Amino acid sequence: MIRTTILIVFASAAYFATSFDSIHAQSQSPSTWQAKALPRLQAIYDRGEFRPVSFQASWLPDSTGFTVEELDSQTKTPMLWYYNAETGERRKVETPHGRQAGQDRLSPDGKQQLEFHNGDVFVRNVDSGERTQLTKHDAERDISYHDPSWSPDGQRIVFVESDSTEVRRRSVLVPGDPSYPGVREDVFARVGGKLPALRIGVVDSRGKQIDWLPIEQPEQGFYLHQVEWAGNSGEVLVEIQSRFRDKRQLLLVSTDGAVKRIFDETNEAWAVGSHGINSGLEWIRDGEAFIVVSEKDGWRHAYLCSRDGMRETKLTIGEYDLINRAAIDEEGGWYYFYASPENGTQKYLHRVPLDGSGTLERITPANQPGTHDYDFSPDCKWAVHTYSTVNSPPVV
Repeated sequence: MIRTTILIVFASAAYFATSFDSIHAQSQSPSTWQAKALPRLQAIYDRGEFRPVSFQASWLPDSTGFTVEELDSQTKTPMLWYYNAETGERRKVETPHGRQAGQDRLSPDGKQQLEFHNGDVFVRNVDSGERTQLTKHDAERDISYHDPSWSPDGQRIVFVESDSTEVRRRSVLVPGDPSYPGVREDVFARVGGKLPALRIGVVDSRGKQIDWLPIEQPEQGFYLHQVEWAGNSGEVLVEIQSRFRDKRQLLLVSTDGAVKRIFDETNEAWAVGSHGINSGLEWIRDGEAFIVVSEKDGWRHAYLCSRDGMRETKLTIGEYDLINRAAIDEEGGWYYFYASPENGTQKYLHRVPLDGSGTLERITPANQPGTHDYDFSPDCKWAVHTYSTVNSPPVV
């Protein structure tokens, strides 16, 4: 009720402000407002000053520095540069220090790599190139595989199977010859229609056997979010959202078939944009606890929970929404996140203690109103800071 009232007040204020501005604009001659608008339009469209800055830093594991890809000023070709966090030293590097494509599919010992071929999952020996097939889909069905990941001991792989055979197709025009446009058939589940059938498999790295986790399969279907190994080689974390997106649960499923619910919530009033922000959890304390984001008290807050889900402590306390996660500094005892309690159109870095005392501390300087983003180093002692406002382009 409080949020609804605030939104109505804001909408009313915006309406009257817009009406006033419109009347004021009509009283001005075209040459007056065009002269005022021209510099801003030129900055936006001619000089591209308001385009987002492309600065994707890749921190080194030891947090001593980061690499970033930049265009060479003369050749305009992408070059990789290294920046030292302590000294600011900048130098060109030939071999990337950061994470490389496909690295997340390497086995823990670096000797095997997961690959996709003809719709199936394979494991390839890095040295010999020999491939072992892990899945074999039914050619008569529309089956795909997603998100394969190694167990910590490198012996097994968890993956998601999606069967869209029963999902209706929708015809989509393909741009081309306007006289004879092509048509593409896309899988598209409308309201009330069939969703893809989902199941989670665990297969040994030799491809000998697939064990399907005993996840409940409601008739109306469901959605999967986070699916990954739960810090060990015997349990898989599974996040499930109901077909109507009003129920969410986090499960620990052991490879021997035991299922334990460690977090669940029901929310009949939800916003589409919240699902991506709230989904997932972050393990801390060597997997003995986790932090989850929830709106169960009417505000988006972070909660610290024990691994078994029996103990729960609210970390972010107050009548404000957590905008997004930022970083967890276990050594320092801090949980970093974005919020703007006083102005929902802005975004600032805050932190609270991991002990649950809830003392809110703003990190972003008070004299920098606007939108802020921070790319933290692994040890949370450094961060690449990006700042922008409605009238100022992003600055790194």
